[in-house]
Amino acid sequence: MNVINVNTLERELRNVAVYAKHPAAKTWLLSTARNFLLSGLSAKDANSIYLVYAPPDSASSDLPPLRQLPDWAKAAHAQNVELHWFDHLQARRRPIWQSLEYIIHWFNAWEPNDPRWNGERTTRICWHTAARESAMWFKDVNENLWDYVKDRPPVIRTYEDGFRWVRLSTPLHFERESRLAGHCVDNGNYYAAYQRGETEYYSLRDEFNKPHATVEVRKKNRDKTATTPAVLQCKGRNNCKAPAQYQRFIRRFFDDMHWTIEGDASLID
Repeated sequence: MNVINVNTLERELRNVAVYAKHPAAKTWLLSTARNFLLSGLSAKDANSIYLVYAPPDSASSDLPPLRQLPDWAKAAHAQNVELHWFDHLQARRRPIWQSLEYIIHWFNAWEPNDPRWNGERTTRICWHTAARESAMWFKDVNENLWDYVKDRPPVIRTYEDGFRWVRLSTPLHFERESRLAGHCVDNGNYYAAYQRGETEYYSLRDEFNKPHATVEVRKKNRDKTATTPAVLQCKGRNNCKAPAQYQRFIRRFFDDMHWTIEGDASLID
C-alpha cells in the first residue's frame, strides 16, 4: 500500500506504545504492527483508516496539494498509481485500532519473567496471532474478572508447593476473597469487625493467588478486652469444608500461630 504520510501512522503507534510496559511490546508495535498496517490489512480494514488520495480542489481540505507530496508520490500519481492517506482523526474509534489496544493490554498482562519476552520471540508473533490471543484473553478477563484482580495482601506464612497464608486488610482483599471463594466475607460486617480490631481474616492462597480456605480469628472479647486468639470460622469454597489436599496447610498454620479452635471444628482435620 502506497501510504503518503507514514510518519503520521508511526506517530499514532508511538502514542499507543506509551502504554506498553515492556520494551519488547513497544518494539512489536513499531515493527510488526506497523508493517501489517502498511501492507497486510484487508480491504475493509484499510478503508477504515486510509483515504484514497486525490488532489484537493480547495485550500480547506485536510489533504495536501499535489505539489507538497514527496517526489516518489508525485511520480506514482503521474502513473495513475493509487495513493493512500492515513486518516488519524479519531483513529481510536476504529475496530482495527481497538484491536491494537487489546493487544497491548494482553502484552501488559504477561509476567516480567514470561519466556515469551526472551530474545526476539515477541517480534515473531504475527498480527493475526496477537489479535486472536488478545481477544480470547479479553473475553476471559470479562468472564472471570476477579481471577485477574491482584489484591496482594501481606503474606503471614509460606509453605511448600507455593502455598501461603495471607491476611486480608483492605476492602479489595475482602471483596476478591468473597468473589472467588463463593462466600459472604465481603458483606461489610466482617471488614467493620476487622477495623474495630475485634477479628482478623486470613486466606490460604496457591501459587496463582487463588484462595482455598478463609479463616476468621477472634482478637478481642465482646467487651473489647484482649483474649487468646481463637479460630471462629474456617471455610472452604462456598462455605464447605476445604478439600483434603489443603487441610495440612490449615492445621499447620493454626499450630504455628498458636490458635485455639472454637468454631467450625468439624471443617478442620
